[in-house]
Amino acid sequence: MAKEILTMPTQLNSIKYFSLFEVLSSIQNTLLNRYSSCFWVKAEIMKINHYIHSGHCYPDLVEKSENKIVAQTRALIWKDDYNRINQKFLSTTKEPLKDGITTLLYCRIGFDALYGLSLRIIDIDPLFTLGELQKEIQETIKKIKLEGLWDNNKKLLMPLLPKRLAIISVESSKGYSDFMNILMKEEPHFKIYTHLFPSLLQGDNAVESMIMALDTIEIVKGHFDAVLIIRGGGGDIGLSCYNNYQLVKRITTFPLPVLTGIGHSTNETVCEMVSNKTAITPTELADYIISKFRNFEQNLKDLKQKLINNSTKRLERELQTLNQYKQILQILDPKNLLKRGYSITYLDDKIIKSASQLKKGDQITTLFADSKAVSLVNDIEN
Repeated sequence: MAKEILTMPTQLNSIKYFSLFEVLSSIQNTLLNRYSSCFWVKAEIMKINHYIHSGHCYPDLVEKSENKIVAQTRALIWKDDYNRINQKFLSTTKEPLKDGITTLLYCRIGFDALYGLSLRIIDIDPLFTLGELQKEIQETIKKIKLEGLWDNNKKLLMPLLPKRLAIISVESSKGYSDFMNILMKEEPHFKIYTHLFPSLLQGDNAVESMIMALDTIEIVKGHFDAVLIIRGGGGDIGLSCYNNYQLVKRITTFPLPVLTGIGHSTNETVCEMVSNKTAITPTELADYIISKFRNFEQNLKDLKQKLINNSTKRLERELQTLNQYKQILQILDPKNLLKRGYSITYLDDKIIKSASQLKKGDQITTLFADSKAVSLVNDIEN
C-alpha cells in the first residue's frame, strides 16, 4: 500500500487497522501512478448498457476462451465520447455499437472508492472488428472445406415446384413481411404453403436459435420441400452469426435445400456461400420462388400451344391426303370409267378379266354406263 496514504493506522486495543476509504484510496493512487497513460485492449462487448437519458454508456467487457468467460470488467464511455465513437463505428461498419462485438478499445484505468475499478473507453478501432469478422470467415471456410462439406447442400436438387416452405425468421421482421407480401399475392393461384419457425436472427443467441429451428424442421422434413432463412437488412457486424462454423456446418449437412435471403449488399456470409440458393434480399428470394411457378406455368402454356399447333398442322396434312385419296377414288370409280366408254363383263357375278375365263355357251352380262346387256358366247378367238 502507498505509504503516503496508509502511514497512520488507527489502533483499537492491540489491533491496528485502516478504514475502507483509506485502503481504496491507496489502491486508487497506486493504479493511477502505475497506469498513467492510455493503452489498447482487445475485448468483446458482451453488453453495451447505453442509457439514453444520460447519454453515458457502461459496457460489460469480457474475454472468452473456448466459449468460456475468463476475464470480465465494467467499462465507461462518457456521452460525448460515445456519440463520437458510435458515429465512427457506424460509418465504418454500417452498424452501431452493439452487444457481441470483439474490438480494440483505447482505454484509461479508472478507480473510484465508491464504484471500484473500471476502464474508461476513449476510442474504438472499428477496422479491427471488421478484421476479426474476416478472420472468422476464413477459418470457417477452411474447416468446412477440409471436412468435405462445402458443396453438400448445393448438390441437393431443388423441387421443380417448391410448394411447401419452412421459414426461419422473426414474425415481426420487415424482411419476412416483404417476403410474405409477395408470396401471398400469388399464393391463391399457385397454392404455396409456408410455415414459420421463429428464431433469433442476430446477437449472441442467434446461432443456437437458428440451429434449434433447423433441428425442429428436420424432424418433420417430409412435410417440406425447402428451408428459407429470411432476415431484414444490416451491416457486416449484425451478420457475424452467419459466419459461425456450427451454423454453417448445420446447413451443409441439412437434408433439404436451404435458401437464404438475409438482406445485405456487402460481402457474402459463409452461410450464403454454402446454401443451395442465395438472394441479396427477402424480396429477391420471393421473386425466385414465384419465378419457378411462373416459368412452369408458361412452359405448360407453350406446350399446350405447341400441341395445338402440331395437331392443327397434322389435321391439315391428313385432310389434304384424304382429299387426294378422294380424288384418286373418284378417278378409279367404275361408274366414271363406264362414262368414258368402258364396259365391265360379268360371269356369274364375277368380273371377266380374260377371254380364257370363258367357254362357248356361257351367259355373260355386260355393264355400260346407262344399261347392261346379256349375251351368249358363241365362239372364242385367241
